[in-house]
Amino acid sequence: LGAAYTPSEADIATGEVQLTLTAYGSGSCGDASDFMVLTIWQGASAFAGNDASICSGDTYTVRDAYAANYSSVLWAHNGAGSIAGANTLSPVYTPGAGETGTVTLTLTATPPGSSACPNTADQMAITINNAPAVSAGPDQIICSNEVPFTLSGTASGFDSIRWSTSGTGSFDDIHALGAAYPPSEADIAPGEVQLTLPAYGSGRC
Repeated sequence: LGAAYTPSEADIATGEVQLTLTAYGSGSCGDASDFMVLTIWQGASAFAGNDASICSGDTYTVRDAYAANYSSVLWAHNGAGSIAGANTLSPVYTPGAGETGTVTLTLTATPPGSSACPNTADQMAITINNAPAVSAGPDQIICSNEVPFTLSGTASGFDSIRWSTSGTGSFDDIHALGAAYPPSEADIAPGEVQLTLPAYGSGRC
């Protein structure tokens, strides 16, 4: 008597199904039956979007979220920033000052008011990467017999670095912040050379 019934897609689309229970009599007794109507509410569905990454200082607009059979949606987050358009499917998250790491956005869809179905929620993660910062160091003066020259570059929030020169000298390691650079004769002749240190960002930086 405590059977479980799984509605089919056709039942769900119709919104209700009639279930009949028949008791078959024994001996000379006739059968008896009764039915009940099972009303099937369409539950809300929600997809918060795919995980994403941004650079610190940037904002992130959700563009791939969706929801179905809902009366309202609401976004929440666990970050230090703020979210605009929390009742839309395309909110904008603004990280807090200096915020990095992972922030989780949660989308909750509420079904129509007459529905007996619970709210539905989904989450997506935003990874906030450090923006690269770099310094090749102050300008220096050396004597032509004081070679090679050891650089003192600094960098942060980078994926890789690579020194370059306006001259023809060569670095002992173009990927090292403290690389050594021996000026070439062509560098020494004009009296100066420009050494450049670019820092390549990680993620979307």
